[in-house]
Amino acid sequence: MDKVLILSNKIPYPAEDGSSIAMARLLEALVEQGNMDLWYFAINPDKHKKSPEIFIQKAPSVHFRFFDANTSPSLLGALGNLIEGSPYHVSRFYLPPVVRELSAFEDQFFHTIIIEGAFMGKYLDLAQRKAKRVILRAHNVEWVIWDRLAQNEPNTLKRVYLKIQSQRLQRFETHISQQVNAIWTISPKDSIWFKSLNPKVGFFPNTVLPQTAPSSIKPFKCHHLGALDWAPNVQGIQWFLAKVWPIVLKRMPQAEFHIAGNNPPDELDFKQHPNVFFHGRVEDANAFREANGISIVPLLAGSGMRIKILELAAQGIPMVSTSIGAEGIFESSEENYFIQSDPNQMAEVLSTLMEHPDQSLELGRKTQEDILNRFGMGATLQALKILWEQ
Repeated sequence: MDKVLILSNKIPYPAEDGSSIAMARLLEALVEQGNMDLWYFAINPDKHKKSPEIFIQKAPSVHFRFFDANTSPSLLGALGNLIEGSPYHVSRFYLPPVVRELSAFEDQFFHTIIIEGAFMGKYLDLAQRKAKRVILRAHNVEWVIWDRLAQNEPNTLKRVYLKIQSQRLQRFETHISQQVNAIWTISPKDSIWFKSLNPKVGFFPNTVLPQTAPSSIKPFKCHHLGALDWAPNVQGIQWFLAKVWPIVLKRMPQAEFHIAGNNPPDELDFKQHPNVFFHGRVEDANAFREANGISIVPLLAGSGMRIKILELAAQGIPMVSTSIGAEGIFESSEENYFIQSDPNQMAEVLSTLMEHPDQSLELGRKTQEDILNRFGMGATLQALKILWEQ
């Protein structure tokens, strides 16, 4: 049996946010494929701490190690990082306990080590000593996210800092992409950039699990559910509230926008916007979505594939998204009319869907059928079999 180690910057279970869902589905696909002796090393950051017992219950056959740590960004750390020279996003996850644990293995102990995302890339040199091959599982082209954030940042100092970090990330991602044995991308679009650096790039679709679609859509309601301490989500909501929501309310004064998520920053003052309701963290994400109509994905920055879009589609929840939000899954077209980046056009489509719940329900069912065909477990296992043998 091949010994396989996955290095991750978080514990995948419970799989509630996009990256956790992607990590959980990869592990489940490897378990399903069988004939592997699986190991999992995960950082357990203070800000998003999870119970290790949930992982053990979900994946009892996997050798599991976790490392509690405070990886949260800080002003002092950010300023110090300017002198250090490496990307701040990467250096925060390079921990001595992980190095010691990994160093204890004999060289070439593992057949394969999978690095879950570029933020764990500083372990590459050590991983290359401990495994016959190292695979980068690229969730995104990370530097693109921060470059787009910089482009849309109104604060000059913050924009300069974000630009510095995006440039460092680009250099870092370029280096590790050239050094690994293979790269598995979540998004076909990301494959284009990675193939310019490494010929052994393959598309590994993120698996979605079928869910029961709602029997009806609540009229005059829309919602956003996502982490509010992730900069692209914050930026997108601010844009939506400033540019799109006022247009919707002029057309439909009774419309409601419901927001749920953890750790909103001070600049997200929801009370200053009419008909906006903040729910904080919700226990049942699916129930929240079904109770609040159309889902809004207003991202202006991002890369790869938004797992949130896949989860919404798998549940049959109708959505309206920017083109960046839907990138790698849906392209703007007459058929995909729910992909709109212009504020006026987004407001028009959203208002129409909120006014016509039957039309919204049909949209949700069509996207559900499409996504389950393209991203079901069968497609994932077939892709895994091909990629593993390459």
